[in-house]
Amino acid sequence: MERHSPSALSSRILPSSALAACVLALALAFAPPAQAQAELYNFSVGLLGTVGGSQDVSPGDELDNTGFQVDLGVVTEPGEHLVVRLGQLGLDSADQFGSLTGADMVYATIGGEYRYRHPSYDSGIFLALGGYRLQGDDVASGESKDETSLGLSLGATGEFAINPSLGVQVELSGHYVDFDQAQIFLMGGVGLVVHF
Repeated sequence: MERHSPSALSSRILPSSALAACVLALALAFAPPAQAQAELYNFSVGLLGTVGGSQDVSPGDELDNTGFQVDLGVVTEPGEHLVVRLGQLGLDSADQFGSLTGADMVYATIGGEYRYRHPSYDSGIFLALGGYRLQGDDVASGESKDETSLGLSLGATGEFAINPSLGVQVELSGHYVDFDQAQIFLMGGVGLVVHF
């Protein structure tokens, strides 16, 4: 009986195990979700114009600051979506936002959204965790300031179908972020979403 050293055995087993793991990972990555049969689509991409701000800062507590948001969603279960939201909100509708001028906030969040079908629209609620960055120039020194923090967002969505692949989405959200300038941000948005 031929004997193999442990190192010879591992050099034979490891490449085939690695190949099997790669094949399994690719199959899982490109396979449509099992629940997708219950949905009319697997993925969605949305582009929204937004307005908002924070009322716990002075000066600059207006809610008419403008921005944009991109939503990237994947269906995980019937009525359940995993959504990444990327956005920017300019906080410059007033001359100052707290002790900053020319301030804006950029963010990226990821979270679950639960969708409910109604006869003429879909509604949803979501909870997400994200990273937020506030930038601006300090009024006193004129120096550029940059602050980052983790945050939570909670919101509601409504989507009105134009056809099975295209809809108009409305979103309202509240964000808690532990910035020095402000902690609570309120936002609303409306835009188009494409499903595929």
